[in-house]
Parts: sequence; structure tokens; C-alpha cells
Amino acid sequence: MKNLKALRVKAGLSQGELASKINVTQGTISNWENGKGAPDASQVTQLRTILGPPEDDDSMQPSPLAIWLTKGRVEKNWSVPELAHHSGLTPAAIYRIESGVTRNLRKKTRQNLEKALGTKVSQEAIQELEQESSVEGMGSLEDFDPYDDSERPAEPGIYMLYDISQRPIYVGEGSNVKIRIRDHEDKFWFKKPIVESASWIKVSDKTLRKRIESLLIKFLKSNAVINKQNVEGRE
Repeated sequence: MKNLKALRVKAGLSQGELASKINVTQGTISNWENGKGAPDASQVTQLRTILGPPEDDDSMQPSPLAIWLTKGRVEKNWSVPELAHHSGLTPAAIYRIESGVTRNLRKKTRQNLEKALGTKVSQEAIQELEQESSVEGMGSLEDFDPYDDSERPAEPGIYMLYDISQRPIYVGEGSNVKIRIRDHEDKFWFKKPIVESASWIKVSDKTLRKRIESLLIKFLKSNAVINKQNVEGRE
């Protein structure tokens, strides 16, 4: 069935919850979503009854995190600014999560939201998000607000900055990402909408970080506009 995962998440159902509705295992749903097998005709009918017809937009990939957050906020009868106030996040950060732009939060950020809403993200949703953003042998790519110093990870790693259209425009590395990004604050390009969001992955080995950074810049080519045009010779 086309866009099964997107339709399931949009309906606010976990894999296990959907599986129980059509009398299959969670593993079966996972396999269908990953292209390993497909539902038969009767199961497709059941799925369409529960989830609605397939969407035409292949790019539609709502985040389980966005569904959880929006549902929790609505149940609290809070506006986005109110949730931001209670969780210690910025309204912009909440908007990015609910729109699906931010998909995999740092653990501390997720815990702040869980505390504010009084409900936890399901373990199944966490596993889905980690699987979606994981890099084999390294860990998970996590999103953070580049303008919120408390959100910046104070650990060694590779980070990427994105513009308002989510185009990667800068790749960096450092033994402490928080301190490294602080170095950008007085640069003319470090402002919205040139830099809108960020993500990072922990990499402890300095040599490996340098190699990955160089490889990513070369891979992005002209897309990494800040690296190519503004950083060389300035930092």
C-alpha cells in the first residue's frame, strides 16, 4: 500500500496499534513499510478503511514525534507559545517539530517536552525515529536549535546548518559542538533565514571528524554555500 507509514503516523497509530486492528504482527507492518512484502487484497481494504486512501505525494512523511507533540499540546489546550514556555523551548522550535522539519530530538529536549505535557513518547516511536535517522556504526543524527545555547550539544561531533528551505549550507566539526557554534555567532551569515536549523552526530575521534567533514563538503559541492564561499580564509 502506497505511503503506508505516512498514513499510519498521520492517523496517530503505532505499528503495534495498526497491527492489532487488522490481526497481524507488528513485524508484518514494519516489513510492509520497508518494502519487504505487501498486504493482500483483503488487508489493503482493511488498511484503507482505517487509514483512508493512499496519498499522491510520495514526499509526505509526517513524524511520529510531530503527531505526539501536537496531540499532547491540544489535549492541554495550549498554544505553541504556551508549550514553549512550559518546556523551555522556543516557539520556533515547537513549530519545527510539529511541521515535521525537526524529526529526532536530543534526549534532553524530548524529556523537557515529556515533563511539560505529562506524557512520554512511546518507545516504539522513539525506535522508529532513531532508525530513520541512524548512521550505521555511528549513532543517530539529532536536530537542535542553533540559536539556543542550551540546545547546542557540548560534545564532539559533526554538525550541519540548514537554511529556511532545509538546504544544507554549512558542515562543521569540533571537539565541542556548542563552543564551535558559538564561534559563528559574530559572523555575518549566522542569522535567519540564512541559518534556520541544525543537526549533529557524535563522533569522538578527531581524525575521523576531519575526514567526514571534508567528505561532506565535497559531496554537497555548491550546496554548502557558506563553506565554499564565505568560510575559507575567514575562520
